[in-house]
Amino acid sequence: MTTTSYAVVIGAGMGGLLAARVLSEFFDDVTVVERDALPDAPVARRCVPQARHAHVLATRGRTAMEDLFPGLAEDLLRCGAPNGDLQADFRWIADGHRWAKGASGIPVLMASRPLVEWYLRNLVQALPNVEIIDRCTARRITTDPQHRRVTGLAVSVPSKNITDTVIASDLVVDASGRSSETQGWLESLGFNRPREEKLPIHLAYGTRHYRREPSHLDGDLGVGVMGTPELPRGGLMMAQENDDWVVTLAGYRDDEPPLDAEGFVDYARSLPAPEFGELLSHAHPLDEGVRYRVPSTVRRHFESAPLPDGYIPFGDTMCSFNPVYGQGMTVAALEALILRKCLQREIRHIRDNHRVTDRFLRNSTPILDEAWEMACNTDLRMPFIEGKRTAKIRMTNAYVGRVHRAAAIDPRVGAAFLRVINLLDHPNSLMKPPTLERVLWASRRQANPHTVETGYSKSTVRPSH
Repeated sequence: MTTTSYAVVIGAGMGGLLAARVLSEFFDDVTVVERDALPDAPVARRCVPQARHAHVLATRGRTAMEDLFPGLAEDLLRCGAPNGDLQADFRWIADGHRWAKGASGIPVLMASRPLVEWYLRNLVQALPNVEIIDRCTARRITTDPQHRRVTGLAVSVPSKNITDTVIASDLVVDASGRSSETQGWLESLGFNRPREEKLPIHLAYGTRHYRREPSHLDGDLGVGVMGTPELPRGGLMMAQENDDWVVTLAGYRDDEPPLDAEGFVDYARSLPAPEFGELLSHAHPLDEGVRYRVPSTVRRHFESAPLPDGYIPFGDTMCSFNPVYGQGMTVAALEALILRKCLQREIRHIRDNHRVTDRFLRNSTPILDEAWEMACNTDLRMPFIEGKRTAKIRMTNAYVGRVHRAAAIDPRVGAAFLRVINLLDHPNSLMKPPTLERVLWASRRQANPHTVETGYSKSTVRPSH
């Protein structure tokens, strides 16, 4: 006689949807609980305020999602998402250096966060063994009497007058995000909270949407300007579905971008990309500005914390990155593939020994380490951010500055850097041939007396004969 297996996911955001898709392959019944009201259209919702701002789905994340949802790219293209090459069709300015254009071979699909989440939610809801319950609040995790293994999740559904009912579960995936309350629940059961790393970044960004015209940027898909220690502000303008521009401006500490139309444009004009402010000064605005603040980034080390069998932290619950770097959705998609592999190996033991938790955390750690270190190193370039700067970090950041300078005259260097930030290559690849050789060559070339500044990029002037 067979018994039914159950899994519960806390949160119906990107991480929760990706986890539910994986769990549907291994469990008879999967329930996703979400405290927010879920809209029927691709619009930002109340409990995901960051969804209104610019989001980048890195190439590796898109590939991972397509593994779970075949046809994803084609469907989003049919929904109007622009696509192109991340270097040939985009303008990048880093450390004041305008990168040389070239074909990077890195495809970019510029769908808004609400569109991607809405699309995934529709596919997950259509799975026959998955139920998504919105306006449902998770209250606590239930365990066996010895508190060794998870047995369910207690929830309340006020709209149905349901209070503190338990959804039985063999596995609980916590994708409730940065503000997850489960650490407190586990502490009440005798489990210590995981060790946390925090990096105070005091980042604030504002976003407005504008009507996109075919003549804008000569047809390019956007502009990205990275902040510097001298000018700790940046911006990202991206083409979106519905012929829109999403424009997010970001600054550290008290350097918040204003949200009024005139102030927003003035802030954009201060960036080392004259087309940024020029375009916004003439583009038709579609909405009022919205703001989002990130006081700190957070890494929770669940891999070294005692946990009940069958509890799996996921996505932002484990690591909440600086959103400027666009790592969140990609890391969640990679975690989903790891979870799938772990379940393939351990599913036979799911009721007797929840080894899947340890295996998942152990296999996720290298990806989290890489993304966390890369983001923190970049943030620590800003002298006012409090954090330990080891000799390795100082050397790495100094070299990255040389990479940005080299990318101004060598498109292959820029492409190599884009591969790293898209999590396609390890950051160490920038310090190995052939990229290292190209960076050194560019440095010698730029040190030539015939090298001149041309506004926002460098170019070499050949002597006339």
